[in-house]
Amino acid sequence: MLSININGHQMEVPEGITVLEAINSSGTYISQLCKDPDMKPIGACRTCLVKIDGVNGYPASCSTPVNDGMQIWTETPDVRNTRSGVLDLTLSMLLQDNQNNNSSKNIEKDYQELSTALKHHGIKDSRWKSRKRHKTDDSNPVFDIAMSDCILCGRCVQACQDGHQFIGAIDFLGAGNLNSRIGTFGDRPLIESNCTTCGQCLSVCPTGAIRTKKVPKSTVKTVTTTCPYCGVGCGIKANMSSSDRIIEVMDDPENQSSLGMLCVKGRFGYNFVHHKDRLTHPLIRKNGKLRKVDWDTAFDFLSEKLWEYKGPQFGTLCSAKATNEDGYVQQKFARLLMNSNNIDHCTRLCHSPSVLAMLESLGSGATSNSYIDYEEAGCLLIIGSDANSNHPVAAARMRRAVIEKGAKLIVINPRRIEMCDYADLWLRPRPGTDVALLNGIAKVILDQNLANFDFITNRTENFDEWKEVIEKYSLEYVEKITGVPASDIVEAAKYYANPPFSGSCLIWGMGITQHTNGTANAHSLLNLSLVTGQLGIPGAGISPLRGQNNVQGCGDAGCLPDNFPGYQAIESDAYRKFQKAWGANNLPDKNGLVVTEMVKAIDAGEIKAMYVTGENPLLSEPDLAHTEETFKKLELLIVQDIFMHETAELADIVLPATSFAEKDGTFTNSERRVQRVKKLVKPVGESRPDWQIFSQLAHVMSDRYKLNLNDQFSYKNTSEIWDEMAKLTPMFKGINYDRLESEGGIQWPCPDINHPGTRYLYQDDFPRGSRAKFFPFEQGIAAQEMPNNKFPLILNTGRTLYHWHGGTITKRSDKLMARSSELEVSININDGSTYNIKNGDWVKVISRRGSLEARAIFDTKMEPGQIFVPFTKLKNSAANFLTNSALDESSKIPEYKVCAVRIRKIRK
Repeated sequence: MLSININGHQMEVPEGITVLEAINSSGTYISQLCKDPDMKPIGACRTCLVKIDGVNGYPASCSTPVNDGMQIWTETPDVRNTRSGVLDLTLSMLLQDNQNNNSSKNIEKDYQELSTALKHHGIKDSRWKSRKRHKTDDSNPVFDIAMSDCILCGRCVQACQDGHQFIGAIDFLGAGNLNSRIGTFGDRPLIESNCTTCGQCLSVCPTGAIRTKKVPKSTVKTVTTTCPYCGVGCGIKANMSSSDRIIEVMDDPENQSSLGMLCVKGRFGYNFVHHKDRLTHPLIRKNGKLRKVDWDTAFDFLSEKLWEYKGPQFGTLCSAKATNEDGYVQQKFARLLMNSNNIDHCTRLCHSPSVLAMLESLGSGATSNSYIDYEEAGCLLIIGSDANSNHPVAAARMRRAVIEKGAKLIVINPRRIEMCDYADLWLRPRPGTDVALLNGIAKVILDQNLANFDFITNRTENFDEWKEVIEKYSLEYVEKITGVPASDIVEAAKYYANPPFSGSCLIWGMGITQHTNGTANAHSLLNLSLVTGQLGIPGAGISPLRGQNNVQGCGDAGCLPDNFPGYQAIESDAYRKFQKAWGANNLPDKNGLVVTEMVKAIDAGEIKAMYVTGENPLLSEPDLAHTEETFKKLELLIVQDIFMHETAELADIVLPATSFAEKDGTFTNSERRVQRVKKLVKPVGESRPDWQIFSQLAHVMSDRYKLNLNDQFSYKNTSEIWDEMAKLTPMFKGINYDRLESEGGIQWPCPDINHPGTRYLYQDDFPRGSRAKFFPFEQGIAAQEMPNNKFPLILNTGRTLYHWHGGTITKRSDKLMARSSELEVSININDGSTYNIKNGDWVKVISRRGSLEARAIFDTKMEPGQIFVPFTKLKNSAANFLTNSALDESSKIPEYKVCAVRIRKIRK
């Protein structure tokens, strides 16, 4: 501790803090317009000036570190007068720019921080007349930058650059001269910059110079909860109006996963909650049309119909958008009431190869590390993931590691992505050749003595068998298969195996998994982590970035055909444990079918009833035309969701569920962090939480068929559901709602109430046993479908920043649709010339299975012969009309990433 004196008062403060932090901790007021509490000081506004004995001038307290024995003065006449001059000038900018403004700006109301500072210094009117700065950039459809309200504090610039997002869309233009302003590179409109509309600048602006097009109403309460979009698990603070509506979403600086950041979807994509298209009442099909009924009628209908399909004729899809508690009750209902293990969710379509490979090799099917490890790593290897679009806040933490910490960055992707702009090395393999490339990197690591043989000897098995396969992957051989230069392969191996500091993180997405060799790809990645020993230490580890907000939690909760909650195998001793706990004597004891197998079973007439919750297989499955014909064969289709969609249109009964904003529970993010979800507003219409619907249906069926199972579904709240699951699941035993409320998110495994949670796995052992296992794989065929004369192009699919998955939710957000309302196909300019296509033309893309229409966009990121289409459905066009249903033999994931297509211009 350091001893200092502030205005004659002695106090002790910790080392490493600034003078401003010391002043704030003492309870002494000092003006501070540019210092955001969640960012580093920039010293731009000069309103926190102080006097320090022995120091010349008046230093900015925000950027001056505390030293032992310091004598600090905040209210001497000279320093107070200096600050007053700065504040006077600041006020003059606002008064001059707004004196004729019809909005009649009220300084006290709209500029609270400045107003407080002015009052403290006794300033009512400015002595100065400033130049007018009426320029407003209103090009962004979501928010404006109005220089008339700007005091040039620099918070927005800092937030966009190295304070939070590391994007750099805005900066000071003309700094230090009379025309100083906030703008973009080349002074172009904001919409033409690399701005992602994340709104971080808006969140830190103290004057409202950056503001949304529509000013939100007054807030009556604010509730902290978890974002419902991707698997990053960002914290949000939702502001509610007196009419029980969400009017604004702000970031949560205390959230350990997002650290006060949000992306465009998290900040602006919330108004789907109140959209007029929300399902509000149960619907039953009568005479070919879905008609409104009450819940009693719906439950009576379901209890009678479902009983006919008990056992293997029944299948259910759980929702990775729902809570852990929802998923737990749904899988319990399926096993206990319907006697079926035909239970799955969308992990099958995104990371099932990752989960399978990790379970086989390591014994746990989850990310081994945390986002903080990205920031501490000496090297990040990102393969098959466009994190900037899919996981923007996690991507910001990766950029921080590179820009601020000096980490090496390797990007492996056939398509140039934004992360390549920050990369030390970009490897561009041909689609489907990842196994060869990863084996080649591994061989360099062995040949150049970069392997961690202590780790290999003491903590792994099957190394010799794996090494034997690796030997054939010479640099020349790998370059020939992948197209990646041998020198780049060598460089990648050196960076990853021998980072400049700390360890290395492997980060991957669906560019690795959505192939018919997806499991081989995932295993080949894990082999790299094993041969280098990049597990069980800080700043290292493996990270399959999860796509949906609770896809990790949905699997954790047992929404899988072969596992009870906590990845406890059906065909193991866990069977007897759950049978006893659930009071059952006939739980199904054989593994069920995964979703892709269920679709085939429906086609074959083996599954006759499907209960689909929070999923839309008629948009998410490949080869949509065939999938739709298959679902029409069902004798009973139940859909439970918040909106009508393609699958619901075929349903016999549709049940209205609540959104994330209308219920309590938990989500588990990509770093295994369990976080609270809190009810923000009342449910729309007669919608109900998923867990409640299943519980009430279970009661009706138990009574009707005298099953004596009511006690198994008599939950009063979601806390009771969590406690039951945690009691049966060792990795959750130390987590409860009280701890989550007081501590924030907790990372599993957390085996007891005193355990802090686990930042990284495998420090001492592996769940599969004492050793991790190498799995050797050879490079097989690149894809099941390759280009030919009739279909000469390769289609690659993925996500777009402004939409989420199929777009069912984001299409109901006016702000997101304002940024992306049309489906676009990215194409190389040379291919455009070949097919007589100009930038902006409408085109038809055709595969062996279907077609779509989209607007062609010339994209320098694309290799000739390849095109890219996001799988969001916009204006009745979706990539999955084209994709191939060929499966990875092990994980049963479809090959979404590669199929052969042709393209032609059309008139629209």
